[in-house]
Parts: sequence; C-alpha cells; structure tokens
Amino acid sequence: MVNPPAAQRQTDYSPATFIASLVNILVVMLAVWVFLPWLALLVVVLPLLLVDLALAVVLRSRQGRLGQVGQGMLIGLIAAPVAVVVFVLGLVIGQAAGIL
Repeated sequence: MVNPPAAQRQTDYSPATFIASLVNILVVMLAVWVFLPWLALLVVVLPLLLVDLALAVVLRSRQGRLGQVGQGMLIGLIAAPVAVVVFVLGLVIGQAAGIL
C-alpha cells in the first residue's frame, strides 16, 4: 500500500494574489498617508495594521486560494513602510541638494 503524497504548498502567484495585494496597498497606503502628519493618530492605525498582518500570516499558512490571498496581503503590507522610507530619503536628499 502506497501513501498518497502530502499536499504541496502552492506558491504560484495568481489573480487572487494580485488583487489582494492591490487592495491591501490601497488601504494601508491611504491609512499611512492620511495619518502620517499626525503621529498621535498613527497610534489608532497601528493596531489595525497589526491585525491585518496577523490575518495575512494566518491566511498565508492555508492551502490554495486563501494562501494566495494571504501572500498578496503580505506583499501589500510591505508597500507602506517602503513608501515612507523612499519619501523620507527623497526629502533628505532634496534638502541636502538645496532643491527643497
């Protein structure tokens, strides 16, 4: 008797991954850029981002389409911190060059 192989984790990107990533980028970037000027209000948004991260990790551990959606959510969560870093670096370089 031969045992069937264990289910393989599907790592292919799919339309579900892409759509989840875009939606997550839209929500996270909107929240970061709206609340960034008021750092005190960022305290309100941070727990929501952490819940989004936890949900993405749980979904990523699932098989099939749910795993792909979780992967897209994780990709989307990277967008906000990277955008802030790029913006701050551009601002610092612009000020050092005397442009701003």
